[in-house]
Amino acid sequence: MSQISEIKCPGCGKWSEGTGKIDEKCPHCGAYYNPGRVHYAEQTRINTARNKENSYLLIKDTDDPLVNMGKQFLNWLRWTTFYGISVIYFVIALMVVVFGLVML
Repeated sequence: MSQISEIKCPGCGKWSEGTGKIDEKCPHCGAYYNPGRVHYAEQTRINTARNKENSYLLIKDTDDPLVNMGKQFLNWLRWTTFYGISVIYFVIALMVVVFGLVML
């Protein structure tokens, strides 16, 4: 059940009826009532799509919930291992530089 309320347009300043939807526009000037919410929703959608692309195992909407949890865990394990090994390599390189300077 959607409730209708009056809202003042930030663009033209006229009052009109609004339902509170994210992408609702003013009937007078066509401006969004809340452009920040529209931008945030679009960025969230883009980030979600990007995260799905960067996943090792693609999580589909048709996957079983147990399979979905397993894929999320394996993706998390993959990225944790990747970053953990990167940190180890960085520490080793730092130790080589420090010991090299000490031995001079």
